[in-house]
Amino acid sequence: MHASPVAANLATPADPLVASDHALPLAVLLQRSPARWQLLLAWLLSLAACLWLGVVQLYGGWYGYSVHFGELDFVISIYPPLTIATLWVLWFGYAWGASLAYLSTLLVAYLSGLPPGWALLFACSNPLGLLVMSLVYRHVKVRYVPSSLPAMLFFVTICFISAVSSATGSFIWSYSNKLSAMGAFAVWQGWWSGNFLQTVLTCGPLLLLGTPAVLRWREQRWPQRAATAPAQRWVGLVAVFALCGVLGFLWLSFWLADRSVAAQVGDSAQAWQQRAMLYRDSAMAVYWVLSVLMLALVFLGYRFFRQRTLQLQQAAQSVAFERDWALQRQQEAEHAHQALQTLNRELAVRMAEVEQLQQQLQEQARRDPLTGLYNRRYLHERLPVELQHASHLGQSLCLVLIDLDHFKAVNDQYGHAMGDAVLKALATLFAGRLRAADFAVRYGGEEFCLVLPGCDIVGAAACVAELQQAYAGCRVAGDSNALQGLHFSAGIASYPAHGSDEEALLREADSALYQAKAAGRNCVRYRG
Repeated sequence: MHASPVAANLATPADPLVASDHALPLAVLLQRSPARWQLLLAWLLSLAACLWLGVVQLYGGWYGYSVHFGELDFVISIYPPLTIATLWVLWFGYAWGASLAYLSTLLVAYLSGLPPGWALLFACSNPLGLLVMSLVYRHVKVRYVPSSLPAMLFFVTICFISAVSSATGSFIWSYSNKLSAMGAFAVWQGWWSGNFLQTVLTCGPLLLLGTPAVLRWREQRWPQRAATAPAQRWVGLVAVFALCGVLGFLWLSFWLADRSVAAQVGDSAQAWQQRAMLYRDSAMAVYWVLSVLMLALVFLGYRFFRQRTLQLQQAAQSVAFERDWALQRQQEAEHAHQALQTLNRELAVRMAEVEQLQQQLQEQARRDPLTGLYNRRYLHERLPVELQHASHLGQSLCLVLIDLDHFKAVNDQYGHAMGDAVLKALATLFAGRLRAADFAVRYGGEEFCLVLPGCDIVGAAACVAELQQAYAGCRVAGDSNALQGLHFSAGIASYPAHGSDEEALLREADSALYQAKAAGRNCVRYRG
């Protein structure tokens, strides 16, 4: 069944949450296009900026900042290359941004004095967080531009999960530098909080300002593919991963806080106060983070619920419309079927009338209009069939040619009306005296032909004699007078004795009729 025009109007409208952007493969660098050099130059400049900012961050001490927010004290670390790498991941794809993050982090690790093996592993921390962000946006297909409240809340949530994932590098740093539990806690807290705040506060505005121009530039050189709907299994996996990230964050927060408190020495009031402050700061950080996440997740859940509800409503409307449309088509088909049946009945009646008319025309074409007898054309159609039938049955057949005696004198003396009456009288006589298998033909003028199937020459002669006697006794009335004592001459030919085809029989019967005329008329002749 085709889709109806109205059904197309029921299609789900584009959701501003769902992004149609896609990653730009590295293979575009192999294309022969001037744009690839522009893209490569932009990436190299970004790499130079990331390396320089990484060195500045390391030697400038942009880490371990103590921030006071009300009664809450926590540590953040700033890493500028992360902003550039995140923008490349979201604008062009994971490979472009992850390579920037890895190379800049590797340089920082090397300059910090980490062993080569640990440096190579440590450099994977920020690409790990970016991988989480890329996978979420790729498979859940939520627009990364925080241009609406739902998109912004989703962006904040993913930034937090990405920050917690990349903060695993803090354990490598703490282990390599042999930091205490208190130091490891500070590094971990500074890493994820700085990563989170930096991504939200710097990438968010830059995405709002720069995304339209970047996507326009991309679209002109590498047109986008059509967006596909997010797979439900990926949405579920992302939800599970987000839950695991939050649970991991909670566990690490309290575990590191416990380790830090346990590392505190002394039983003085000041020591216990420091322990309490550490617990409070850890708990408050968890509280604020969970509050923001809970708000974001609740709002996003509500939005996704509304979106799915709208899709279900639209699907139900589409199904209802398709049902109504199908019922309407069915009713139209039934009406058309009924109309077709009516038309077929009318056509059948018309065809029957046409067939009847054709039969009437055929019958008229075979009949003599004056006497109602068959005409010469019918004789030529029917006689070969009768001869074939007689041959098949092994029977005889007689053909009789009759000519009215002195018919011209009747026309001359009494008029053509009387002549027509004489012809009709003989035709009426044939209809009453012949068998059902016999048929009479007006051969032409005052000549008639009789075909007598299954009759021999003796029977045919007796039949003709009976007809002559009956004809002589007929009284034919005209307008002012009447005729009586009419007679005719006849010649008989028999199949197969006198011929085996129509032409031979007609020739033999005509010869016998000529002999009857020569013998004085009012007689019957045949060859014995």
